[in-house]
Amino acid sequence: MYLFYLLILSAFILAGCSEDKAVTSMDLYFMEVTETRFELASERRIFEGPEPDLLQVMSAWMDGPQSSHLSSVVPEKVKLLGCFIKDGVAYLDFSPEISRLSIGGELEAVLVQSIVLTAIQVHGAGAVQILVNGEVVESLAGHMLINRPIGY
Repeated sequence: MYLFYLLILSAFILAGCSEDKAVTSMDLYFMEVTETRFELASERRIFEGPEPDLLQVMSAWMDGPQSSHLSSVVPEKVKLLGCFIKDGVAYLDFSPEISRLSIGGELEAVLVQSIVLTAIQVHGAGAVQILVNGEVVESLAGHMLINRPIGY
């Protein structure tokens, strides 16, 4: 009988010690192409763990949408060279191809908004500074100023 109670007690202890995997959901922002315009659209993603870091979130964004009705706004050749958060600003360093895009103002706005709205969801990021090859640039395609941190 003693062994029976010991087994039951062990089972309760082990059940109480089981690790529930924490998950966090975030919206990643992409582009939805309509008949007349390019629009910003979000897609909910699940990340394992309590809070994903900036690299995890931006890497998932760089991988593009999972939904077939959304499009990635960043071209395939563009790479995320690095990212970090300092003093409430998320710094995202992209390869030079991101500033060699020949796009209009509407598409540039969707690109910048998708970067910023995705990144500011990460804990500690209240604004985003987009860098190109480690440098602050005036604009990506000549239509929007990005030479200062952008917040929403």
